[in-house]
Amino acid sequence: MSLITHIHIAYGSESGNAEKLAQQLAQQPFLNHYSMSLSTLNETDLTTFNPNSLLLVLTSSFGDGEPPENADGFAEKLENLTACNVKYAIFGLGDITYDKFCGYSKQLDCLLQAKQAQAVIERVDADLNYQEIFKQWLPLVQQVLTQPNEAPLTHQLSVQVYGEDATYQAEVLEIKHLANSNPPVYHLRLSLKDSGIFYQAGDLIYIKVNQPEQLLNQYAEWFDDTQALNVLRNKELRLLSKNVLRDIQKICGSQALKDLTKISNKKALEQYLYGRDLLDVLQDFDPNKTVTLADLEPMLSNLSARAYSISSCGKTHSDYVDLCVRHVYYDLNGRSYQGTASDYLAKLQAGEFVSIFAKANPNFRLPEHLNAPVVMIGSGTGIAPHIAFLQALESQYQNVESYLFFGERYRSKDFLYQAELENYLSNGTLTQLFTAFSRDQAEKFYVQNALANQAELVWKLIQQGAYFYICGSKAMSKAIDAEIIKIAEEIGGQPYVDDFNNIIAQLVAEGRLMRDVY
Repeated sequence: MSLITHIHIAYGSESGNAEKLAQQLAQQPFLNHYSMSLSTLNETDLTTFNPNSLLLVLTSSFGDGEPPENADGFAEKLENLTACNVKYAIFGLGDITYDKFCGYSKQLDCLLQAKQAQAVIERVDADLNYQEIFKQWLPLVQQVLTQPNEAPLTHQLSVQVYGEDATYQAEVLEIKHLANSNPPVYHLRLSLKDSGIFYQAGDLIYIKVNQPEQLLNQYAEWFDDTQALNVLRNKELRLLSKNVLRDIQKICGSQALKDLTKISNKKALEQYLYGRDLLDVLQDFDPNKTVTLADLEPMLSNLSARAYSISSCGKTHSDYVDLCVRHVYYDLNGRSYQGTASDYLAKLQAGEFVSIFAKANPNFRLPEHLNAPVVMIGSGTGIAPHIAFLQALESQYQNVESYLFFGERYRSKDFLYQAELENYLSNGTLTQLFTAFSRDQAEKFYVQNALANQAELVWKLIQQGAYFYICGSKAMSKAIDAEIIKIAEEIGGQPYVDDFNNIIAQLVAEGRLMRDVY
């Protein structure tokens, strides 16, 4: 390996993090003896480099693995080169909760190798903990300069990527019943120790589970075949697509099921499926059991992981993650049902392990630079991300007003996170709290009613550029939209014109109204 005489530091940066790292790198004392230059990736001209040049790339990946704006032309220029006789090392910045983690830096690594460029250090895929990883990368850069080697230096700095097929086994640190709610709501704390998972307030944790034995036994009884336990263990039995129903109908020939799947019967189908599962469909439309296990196996999708809003802030609590889980169980038409994931989670004990992975929820996050009020609206377990936001507001932001509208059934039994919320009120993190306990009075009072009671304040906050975050059911979210439209009409003098010309459309377009609904 020839000696390095020239070092060029190139960066691609959307929010400024990669640019700051590039500047930190340029100031390292061990680089003082080299001819050195620094520029964006778009400004980097590889044709001016020679075998004694070392290209150090620091770049983030924007959105779905896309290049930052100041790096979006570099890959194309590289592709147009016949060969690239240069040595290089890449430090990629990303967010492990995105599907295409460090997508752009991985693309550059592949392109450089295809053009016969020589890596001196294995590519680094860093996540939100990039500063700490960068500190450990610097000695590797110094080593390749002082002790050149033909083979690239290996390391263990890159974070592991988790997903449906590669989950992290998180230890249960704590599980406790919130308030005296029934069905119960649990606060669940899971360890992230040595996971490499870093998350932000507003992100999601996915729980990977199998179908419970009790349910599988019901299918084994229906088919009179114990093979159902293995065939259906990892199959989706509750979230049934119209295609699955149509495939079943083709086999069993049920006219009633055929009628139910017609486009004109969309609402009737939704009403039928609400609370029911595959076994109900078989019992109701295929009493002669013409559909076999062999028929079902290829038509059913694999059991998907269940998403839960995170109720903690990763920047202040990086070693664990909190969830807020309602235990779903009910009886319907002579059968007992349990939530696919919630029943499993509710029965966990400290010391047990759960298969998880995290995903970014970029459209439900606090702005990096927050200079306007925050309005949080949630019902039931929709309080979860708002607890995370409050933790973030307390630790990262100063002098930011925040308002919470929270709805549940009974104050005495369902006031989730009451002590925490009262503490945030007392220390000023939470400016005002408005509650709506629907069953505490003769006339039901919902969170949208609490919003209506504060109409003047809500309009004032809209005028101040406030950010609105809504978490809960789709029905609740629609009711909130309707109330905000009404406030804009009656107080702000902004009438509803159509779906594209109203206050909700305006707030969404401005990135000031975000939803996490189910």
